[in-house]
Amino acid sequence: MNQDQNDFASSKLRIGVIGGGHLGRIHAKLLLANEFCELVGVADPSEESRQFVDSQLHVAAIDDYRNWAGKIDAVIIAAPTFLHHTIGSWCLSRGIHVLIEKPIASSIREASDLVQLAKANSCKLQVGHVERFNPAWQLALSHLACDEIRYIEAAREGTYTGRSTDIGIVMDLMIHDIDLVLSAVDAPVDSVAAYGWSVLGENEDFAAATLRFRNGMIANLRASRIAVVPKRHMQIYTEDGLTEIDFATSSVTQIAAVDEVASGIRQADQLPADLRAKVKDSLFIDWLSKVEQKAVPANAIQLEQTEFVQSILAGGSVTVSGEQGYQALEIASRVLDQIAMNRSERSIIPAANRFGKSKAA
Repeated sequence: MNQDQNDFASSKLRIGVIGGGHLGRIHAKLLLANEFCELVGVADPSEESRQFVDSQLHVAAIDDYRNWAGKIDAVIIAAPTFLHHTIGSWCLSRGIHVLIEKPIASSIREASDLVQLAKANSCKLQVGHVERFNPAWQLALSHLACDEIRYIEAAREGTYTGRSTDIGIVMDLMIHDIDLVLSAVDAPVDSVAAYGWSVLGENEDFAAATLRFRNGMIANLRASRIAVVPKRHMQIYTEDGLTEIDFATSSVTQIAAVDEVASGIRQADQLPADLRAKVKDSLFIDWLSKVEQKAVPANAIQLEQTEFVQSILAGGSVTVSGEQGYQALEIASRVLDQIAMNRSERSIIPAANRFGKSKAA
């Protein structure tokens, strides 16, 4: 695959999906509708997965992606995380562009290797941190001055699905919020504190982490796959107010003090007790403004795919590069290091060592 961009622009991009599981099938279905792509097929060693792809999507399914040598221009890798480096290396070393699901790899050493291979072979390497394309995140960013962010709190919790059990909740869910926070805060992370809890298997099912940035910003992140009620929320505090994001409903709420309150002219704690008790009745009228917005619906995975394809056909950068995927993994690895340090006999997290120490770059 040594065609230049002009050659690509005159023909469809030949693309394959590696991994025929839940996410791989979503990718394949969306690629079938992309007029700029020719979906070559789906590769998966599982006969059951191949049969499903063939019968439900009517897409050619093969057992070994290596049979595509010389036949594809790009791939989407939706295989288990421990295979990301092996598959990604094979593709990138052959000049095949790669969109790889998060986390980018099983260790930061492997992630660094993929980044270097992409550079050496002039390949696009995009990492599937799909929440960057969530319309609610985009809407929230349009109202925020990132240099004014002081505190972030996020909860990403779900019920047990049985998927992605090869990794723990830090690499499965928390890494989404790690990536979002890193993209919004222009400062290095100075310290990480974390706790994790294993319940259903060897990997952590619940985790909480605190990230402290050099500019003073603090982020408290929580993730779980054993929650009673699913939740994908983030609260972003600035000097001027609060922005709340509900990723599940694509809604954004902004709360700020009205002018007289913000200037200090009107102060609730200076009121007589009887009037102070009534503040709650008009809190979001006389004291705080509250603006609720719904983001325009959009398919985030489709937007992610479209950007990947267009970056190859027309040139240009991608929103989540290999370097940014590496950075998210590096912080997630530090979270796992801290979980391992704080483990007890009842909450041992073997996965903490499998993802590599944060200093292994």
